[in-house]
Order: sequence, then structure tokens, then C-alpha cells
Amino acid sequence: MRRALAVVLLLLAAANAVPAELRVEARREGDAVLVEASAELRAEPRLAWEVLTSYDRYAEFVPDLRTSRIVERNGSLAIVEQSGVAGMFFYRFPMEVTLAITEEPFESVRCQSIAGNFRELSGLYRLQPTPQGVKFLYSGRLVPNFRLPPLVGLPAVRGSVERQLRALVQEIERRAAQKAGAR
Repeated sequence: MRRALAVVLLLLAAANAVPAELRVEARREGDAVLVEASAELRAEPRLAWEVLTSYDRYAEFVPDLRTSRIVERNGSLAIVEQSGVAGMFFYRFPMEVTLAITEEPFESVRCQSIAGNFRELSGLYRLQPTPQGVKFLYSGRLVPNFRLPPLVGLPAVRGSVERQLRALVQEIERRAAQKAGAR
């Protein structure tokens, strides 16, 4: 009886859970691609933080990433190595990056490439509590060491960043639904 009730509650939670709308805008500025993104999530800020900072698990749920691992941690600073292949359709590009990540618990994660195949890769993830949960915000600047073709380069980078951000949002939502079902 309890098991049946738990299943019914989990199904109701899933039925009422509307996937967050992720808004992503990207534009070129010289060699750089600038990205802005946001989503309203029905999740506790602490849970969103846990997912956002689980760098060692990213390859499990973020498309295009083959590896993601913390190689050093010192308080609020983490050094993370990531590798994978991104792009769209026939245009694919390798991603090899080492990030210096500075965390401000439950509020923001700032990352800056310190090695890899990007001349510059910087990003800021912010979590803002709302009455319904948390607002997820991202702004980034990417300058690859490789050539981005004029017609497909921007859409390929935008699509790759959007897939990765969507995966983070979906993992936060999945864990929030799982937690709600466990209650």
C-alpha cells in the first residue's frame, strides 16, 4: 500500500512538473562568442548548487563531455579538467579545457580556462532564490583556438552550450522531482 502511494505521488509530481524553459542567446563579437542564458527552476537553491558543483559527475549527464574531473581543490577554488567533442551536424570540434573555478556557495560559480584549446573561456553561473525555487543564470565568453566557420560556427557553439546548460537544468529538475517523490 505504501509503495503504491509512493508511486502515485511520484507520478503526480512528474505530471505537475513542467520542464523549465531555458532561454539562450548567443552572438559573435570579433573572434568571441558571447552567451547569455536563464531558466526558472522549481528546485531548492541548495539542490541546484549541489548539481552545479558536482563537476566529477558532469560526464554522466552533460552531452558532449567524455570526461570531467576535479584535479585540485583548495576551499572555494577548484581546478577541473574537461574533454569532449561538440558541434552540430557535420561540424564538430574538440573540447579540451582546464578550468579554474571559484565558488561563492549557493550564489555563483565563476570559471576561467587556464589551459586547453580555447584562447579564452570564461563563464559565470548564478543562482537567485525565487518564491517558486531558483533562477538559473549563465553568461559566458568563448574564444576558441580553432577556426569557427562563418555560417555554422556560431550556431554550433550556441547549440553545444545550450545542450550543456539544458543538461544541468534537467539534472536539477530530475533531482528535485526525485526528492519530492521521496517525501
